[in-house]
Amino acid sequence: MPENTTQDIDVLTICQLLRPAEERWIAEHYRLTRAAKDAVPDAIAARARALITSGLDGAPASLIARMPKLEIIAVNSVGYDLVDMPAALARGIAVTHTPNVLTDDVADLAIALMLMTSRRLAQADRFVRAGRWLTQTFPVSGKVSGKRLGILGLGRIGRAIALRAEGFGMEILYTDRAALESPYRFLPDLVSLARESDFLMVATS
Repeated sequence: MPENTTQDIDVLTICQLLRPAEERWIAEHYRLTRAAKDAVPDAIAARARALITSGLDGAPASLIARMPKLEIIAVNSVGYDLVDMPAALARGIAVTHTPNVLTDDVADLAIALMLMTSRRLAQADRFVRAGRWLTQTFPVSGKVSGKRLGILGLGRIGRAIALRAEGFGMEILYTDRAALESPYRFLPDLVSLARESDFLMVATS
């Protein structure tokens, strides 16, 4: 494609882009139109060559059918469950997504939830806010350091969780469809994993 012709390309977005700078960049280089998924004007549907969507909005077959020039569906999130893949594949439309964009965030939150559970931080917060600390003693809670963490699913997110748990000196156990190349101990099924774990995390699709 010759240079300086991208501004002639119509791009439709039916989702809120996460970063304003990204939206500005797209608008500077393409003709960007924003519309609700269920209210896309016929004119833009007929012209748009690219569709930006999210894992929550997807791309239904009914919308794809209205876009005869559509070449790519860009999912601005991890999941693409709501994209009608048979409809896209039948037309040779490329579908992209961002599978690794939230790995660190999910792993961080998983560790945070484990700490909150072990230390009963949510309950402690309510205890203090209610003023109960003036007359009562909050129960002793447990630590995560040195404990065993079982992970169901040692994919991208499972490995990211394990890496963080190592910082707490935890022993990492896991189960998956089969044993993987990993420094962690494999157990053959979820029941045996649960029996040997102090904490159990599910990191599967």
